[in-house]
Amino acid sequence: MQAFIPYVQAVGRGEKLKRDLTREEAREAMRLMLDGTATPAQIGAFLITQRVKGETADEIEGFVEAARTFCQQIRPRVPNLLDLGVPYDGKARTPQLAPAIALIVAATGQPVVLHGAPGVPTKQGVTPAHVLEALGIPAEQAPEAVAHQLETLGIGYLHAPRFAPAWHALTPVRQQFGLRTALNTVEKLLNPANASRCVAGFFHRNYLLRMRAAVQRLFPGSWLVQGIEGSIECRAGRTTRLYPADEAAEPLVVEAPRLGFATPDDTEVPADAAIHAEITRSILADRPSSSRDTALLTAGVLLYVSGRADRLADGVEQARAALADGKAFRLLQQWMETVRTSAPSS
Repeated sequence: MQAFIPYVQAVGRGEKLKRDLTREEAREAMRLMLDGTATPAQIGAFLITQRVKGETADEIEGFVEAARTFCQQIRPRVPNLLDLGVPYDGKARTPQLAPAIALIVAATGQPVVLHGAPGVPTKQGVTPAHVLEALGIPAEQAPEAVAHQLETLGIGYLHAPRFAPAWHALTPVRQQFGLRTALNTVEKLLNPANASRCVAGFFHRNYLLRMRAAVQRLFPGSWLVQGIEGSIECRAGRTTRLYPADEAAEPLVVEAPRLGFATPDDTEVPADAAIHAEITRSILADRPSSSRDTALLTAGVLLYVSGRADRLADGVEQARAALADGKAFRLLQQWMETVRTSAPSS
């Protein structure tokens, strides 16, 4: 307990005395939170004062480095794996499209992995896990089983209660004050499958720009997306900006109308996993809708930034073909069958 006090003091003192943590200090502070040394009261005080101060790129980098040492990481034999760092707190207003996007991308031959956790504040919304469960893909799978799925199918989902139990144990503390903290950023960058590059979603542009240096040092070649509800989505009918983690590189401006998606996607749905799963089925069946267009556009952009397509338009066409010929839908069925025939993962 005493060992954590200096970190609370560093970020929590008055305006003239508070200071940013070094990367090494941030790494140690996270270790103390995850190994049980810090008490729940200390963790809460630290997270709130850190939120008020504002986290730096060095702090996030140190937090992520330490948190990853507490994860059961996997290293699937999959070249050029793409990690989709979507918000762990899910969607509160708009459809959770991450599973549909991941299936479309994987159906083109680009391997992709999702990860998440239940009950995360602030939104505590519909997560990829909720949608996958409603589709027949259990979230609670052993990391080794997910590694096998990535190697055989090119898609997988890792659940934090399984791959990062110490991290997930912080959830009750986080729920007690219901505010966004540095942990909401860190968890998107856990990269538990050691993917070649990550694409992470953020809501606030200024915060995203502040994090670019940390992401570049952690996972070079990654991208940060300014998306609705902090997602990685490029919405139909709108302009979305993606920022390379390399601060010297220019942002990628995705103008949906110029790529054939002129009708704005203003879809709002209740936080009901069954409804979100039905939207996913409809997308995979290639039924026209604004949600399908957003999923298609986003998948095409991901194929471009992952190097599978030379132009944005080519990426969109690859994604379109994966839906039109039923590959994405068949991949969902294969995923369900693989899970069903696998040995129990507990």
